[in-house]
Amino acid sequence: MALKTPPTRRWTRWLIGGVVAVAVLGIAGPYLYKQFVESDNPPPLALPAPASALPAAPGPAPSAGLDGTWTVAAGSQAGYRVSQNVAGQTATTVGRSKAVTGSATVSGGQLSEGTVTVNLAKLVTNEAERDEHVRDGILETDKFPTAVFTLTQPVPLSTIAPGQVTQVAAIGTLNIHGVTKPATINLAVRQTGGTLSVQGDTKVTLADYGVEPPTTVDPTGQIEFLLQLTPA
Repeated sequence: MALKTPPTRRWTRWLIGGVVAVAVLGIAGPYLYKQFVESDNPPPLALPAPASALPAAPGPAPSAGLDGTWTVAAGSQAGYRVSQNVAGQTATTVGRSKAVTGSATVSGGQLSEGTVTVNLAKLVTNEAERDEHVRDGILETDKFPTAVFTLTQPVPLSTIAPGQVTQVAAIGTLNIHGVTKPATINLAVRQTGGTLSVQGDTKVTLADYGVEPPTTVDPTGQIEFLLQLTPA
């Protein structure tokens, strides 16, 4: 006949097992988060590969070739990338919104006007619970639903050649959380057929915009976007 373990001994065994499990999770949890949850994050936004290889242009495209009004089209997206310290492990969180609108005006080979608006209420990461906390608790999108970049200085585009990537800087203002600050955004621009693809990014200090993230989150973050512009 098999001997039964006394109830007191069983409870002791379960208690010890529970303590060990909590200790293991406390040590391995952040590592597992970094390895498995963070691995779902999308890579930084970058210009897509051209649909077809274009021959190298012999020189800059005529400035008048880009003149006109351009509109932000489908395929555009914007978001943020921030670092977070979880029990000694540094992890990255990425949020993206595909609800992006805006327009740009090119005149005489210069980008003379431009506005990009991002619907922050549409931001999503790889965790739905975190999305709700970011939108409602940190960014307060019920009060400040959008982020807006407005160009304030002309950007020369006359050196853009079809199929080639040109690096320029856009100087303007950035409005987040109801606060407007000067901002310079680094842009990579490529013209492919009738489309202008624009990738941009800039670093921001969250407190400058009245945003108070959890203490585990780095006080600076990266804003990034990828725009597909088509003639209006």
